[in-house]
Amino acid sequence: FLSGGPKVAQEGQGGLLDITLARDFSQSRQVFLTFAKSQKGGGQGTALAVAKLAADASRLTDLKVIFEMRAGSSGGRHFGARVVEADDGTLFMTIGDRGDRPAAQDLSRHNGSVIRVTKTGAVPLDNPCIDTPDARPEMWAFGHRNPQGAARDRAGNLWLSEHGAKGG
Repeated sequence: FLSGGPKVAQEGQGGLLDITLARDFSQSRQVFLTFAKSQKGGGQGTALAVAKLAADASRLTDLKVIFEMRAGSSGGRHFGARVVEADDGTLFMTIGDRGDRPAAQDLSRHNGSVIRVTKTGAVPLDNPCIDTPDARPEMWAFGHRNPQGAARDRAGNLWLSEHGAKGG
């Protein structure tokens, strides 16, 4: 059992969703965690936290939520929540549509998107939606149903796999 983790909302497909070690883990001991988080009003949203793994690997320390989707929803499905670190140290995180397909086309909501933030949760100034009126500045891509797989290839391209209505 590893102590010091985030308070996780366990409903439906929600829970602890992904764990990624920082590329410099051997020096920084940083761990990135995505999870379903309870929000005001009774719903849940996808969140991203960073913590350090203690030298004896018994606990996480210095846990900090660095991103939380705006206005999650009830009905514990489609959280997405894979996290991938880019060469520049920024983090890509997938977020499912939360069962609300039209919301994935709404740039003012995080549903059905890939967000990109720094390791502290700041918005990189070169994000594509940073200057788009009413768009969430963290947004890197939108229109996704439930991206449950994410990885980078040797050229640095981000690849996603979607959980589709018919399995793919």
